[in-house]
Amino acid sequence: MKRWILRLFTGLIVLTVALGVLIWAALATPLFSGFRKDFVADLLTEQIGQPFLIDGDVRVVLAGTTKVHVSGASIPSENITDINLARLDLLEWELDLPALLDRRIDIDNLTIDGLQVNMITKADGTTSWTKVERDEATETTSATSTEDSAPTDDLPDPSIITFLSDRTVSFTNIGLTSIDEESGFEFIFALEKILLEQLQDGQLASVTGAGTLNGEAFTWDGNFPDSAPFTNQLEFGDISLSYNGARLPDSPQGYTARLELTTGQIGDVFEVLGLARSLEGVGTLSVDVTSAPQLLTLENLQTTLDLSKGQNVTVTGDVENLFTRAGFDFHMDARLHPEGQPPADANSLKDLKLTEIHAHVVNTGERLTFEELLIQTNAFEQGLDRVGPISIGTIYRSEQKTLGLRDIALQAGPENAPYLTAEGDIGDVFNLALVDLTGHLQGAADLLLKNLPPEEVAKFGGVEADFVINDHDGDLSLRELKAQTVDTDLWTLNADVVVASIEELAGMKLDLQFGVADTAPFLTALGLKPVGISKLSTGLTLEGAAKEAKLGFDFQADGTDLTSDLTFDLSEDVNVIRGAILSNRMRLVDLREGGKILVQLSKRAKAAKAAKEAETQEADDGRPPIQPLVLEKKSSVISLKRILTETDLAITLELAEFVGDAGTSSMSSELIAKEGQIQAGPIELYYGPGFFKVTAFMDAIENPDRARIQGSTSGWDFGEILNALEVNIPARGKLSANVDVTGNITSGKAFMNSMAGSASLNMRDGAIATSLLELAGLGIFPWLFSQEFAAGQTEIVCVKAPVKINAGNVTFTRVVAETRSVQMVVRGMVDWVKNAIAIRAEPRRVGQPLARSAWPFEVNGKLTDPQFKLLVGGSRSRRADGADQMPANRKPCTPDIFQLEQASE
Repeated sequence: MKRWILRLFTGLIVLTVALGVLIWAALATPLFSGFRKDFVADLLTEQIGQPFLIDGDVRVVLAGTTKVHVSGASIPSENITDINLARLDLLEWELDLPALLDRRIDIDNLTIDGLQVNMITKADGTTSWTKVERDEATETTSATSTEDSAPTDDLPDPSIITFLSDRTVSFTNIGLTSIDEESGFEFIFALEKILLEQLQDGQLASVTGAGTLNGEAFTWDGNFPDSAPFTNQLEFGDISLSYNGARLPDSPQGYTARLELTTGQIGDVFEVLGLARSLEGVGTLSVDVTSAPQLLTLENLQTTLDLSKGQNVTVTGDVENLFTRAGFDFHMDARLHPEGQPPADANSLKDLKLTEIHAHVVNTGERLTFEELLIQTNAFEQGLDRVGPISIGTIYRSEQKTLGLRDIALQAGPENAPYLTAEGDIGDVFNLALVDLTGHLQGAADLLLKNLPPEEVAKFGGVEADFVINDHDGDLSLRELKAQTVDTDLWTLNADVVVASIEELAGMKLDLQFGVADTAPFLTALGLKPVGISKLSTGLTLEGAAKEAKLGFDFQADGTDLTSDLTFDLSEDVNVIRGAILSNRMRLVDLREGGKILVQLSKRAKAAKAAKEAETQEADDGRPPIQPLVLEKKSSVISLKRILTETDLAITLELAEFVGDAGTSSMSSELIAKEGQIQAGPIELYYGPGFFKVTAFMDAIENPDRARIQGSTSGWDFGEILNALEVNIPARGKLSANVDVTGNITSGKAFMNSMAGSASLNMRDGAIATSLLELAGLGIFPWLFSQEFAAGQTEIVCVKAPVKINAGNVTFTRVVAETRSVQMVVRGMVDWVKNAIAIRAEPRRVGQPLARSAWPFEVNGKLTDPQFKLLVGGSRSRRADGADQMPANRKPCTPDIFQLEQASE
């Protein structure tokens, strides 16, 4: 009996030891590693509701507190191949072994290290996680189930959140990547630590954490009491977010909370969202949130943004259920300029600024739509001051880290009959950049011809156009345009424009044609005076390629025609430009009458501009004007300096027949530019008895702002010039002139005010219907018996007027007008820059420079208000060297006093 008991006891010891060894081997040795991994993986899969895979190992340490170590685990995505929803390096927890034997994991004090979670949403809506969707039939069955099964049905669905909700968990070295490919938003969390603790015997869950979000440091402090309001506080630098609330009494998984956000600098919020700092300022946001299974309600949303440049944006609204996108109702009002300081009116697309935005967003099914979206701009003259309604397909984050809008549809003009419609994308909403829009324009002609009298608008018909607007090279510009006038015989306009880049000629195409069949009704309708031209047409063409371009121009006005043909060869080191400007026939009358049209149009434009400036001044409140936010980029397509310094240019001018009042002639000239040395001319024109020849020179490298002009003219009749100036004094005489001046050519005014050099005016064989010059030089009594007094005119032998010019100041000492009896010598100065004049004229008998001048006179004071003074009593002159004898070979039109010689002994 004793032996049997001993054997039984020994067997029990051996069995216990063997069982202990077997249990130890199963929990710790590599032999049973596969069993342990499969067992733990299956149990965790059931607990979290997602496949849980273990690539490393599972070890169990039996001690006073049993601990489980899991290494190299992952949760693969069920929807996206080759992507893990989560992966971790180490997972440890304390284990309840009896619960484990019942296939339940009752764990606590989890430690998770090296966790990387990937929350990916593909462009087609596929997510890296599995969305839990309740079956309506299941919910109905659950609601009518028996009372004893109710506790089971009330259990939450398995999920990672429910798994962690009542446990103490420590996270270290955690990464979370959230990417939405459709919207482009990307959030990268790098968490140094997150600690989820169960305190007060499980009655309080506390969460503390720290890390970075898209590179910005943040901290998180949350408290979740079992039966009391919870609190959350997150800090991102100056950004502060609180999320405080309480559980719903009738829904264990539901709660209500209030979210309050203070942005600090809005630019910091942009950076956290992965956007460029497009705006600066401060903002606040508050909203009441109700959350329950399949329900997320937002109420009383209030958002205010006060931007650093004076702009203001407010958003208010509610959402019945964010999960189902039901009951969206938002209002947004944005003032995009300082209060009372709207930007200046835009004169072109590059000046376009948004001034106000008003939006009302609602949902139609699951799609958000704009019940109202109106945009106001500063493009009043262009009819684009009010744009809308607008619809937007997608809001997204662009590759340039800007907030973009995709699939936009907009219109301008009356809602039921818009004159402009467009659709496309805007990649940077806040700076109105990355724009790509195509559209159609249809409206009355006053869209182009501003300030038309209302009663005349119908006569000009309408304008239709298809266009493309974008800023692919950084400048918002019209890239394609096909336009034409319709429903009018008064005028025609056709345009076909393609601009690949305003910086390059390649891809550029321009074909512009304008015509008026009868200028009289056209000008009358514009409120202008008819002129002596009936038909008028003009055209401009340009085609650009990578290494060459062609430019053409044509003009037709009754009997005048003008064409040009220029070629640009950009394949050489120095660009080569060749071309010709040709005219088979040019009439002076057409040029004169055409000039009248230009003058009237210029006056009309200036009057409209003055009226507009007056309106602006009336509305001005004394504050400084708002400057554009973006500096304007200068185009290098047409750069005169580059053409003149970096090209080999030769353009000829040929007028085969020039028809004027005095007959017919021809003209030819040439413009040459090479290595920065430019010569224009000589331009030679014979017109009746008249002739002029002018040549211009410039060194575009050493003195790019200065030009020298040399010229001469002769054969012009003095009397015809007086008639043209409407001076009703009969006169005759042949004029000639020479000029050699240098000046600043940045503008016409700059040239006149900086001009320096010399000039001379000469006249011969003339006469004028007055004998006052004889009176001044001979005295009253000789004049009364003079031949000129009896004839009523004075024969002018010659006039010679050499002058020096220096920056608007004209000086002269030897200006002479000479008749057969009298020589008048004039000296002094005229300064049009300083508005001054000082002239002295002394008339004397020919050959008697030392005799008394009977009636000298002076003109002094302001050039705009000169004062004439007659020096009664006359004056005498003398030579300092004592010379007092006239030479035998006296020269006409040379001051006699300078011809005097010493008396011979």
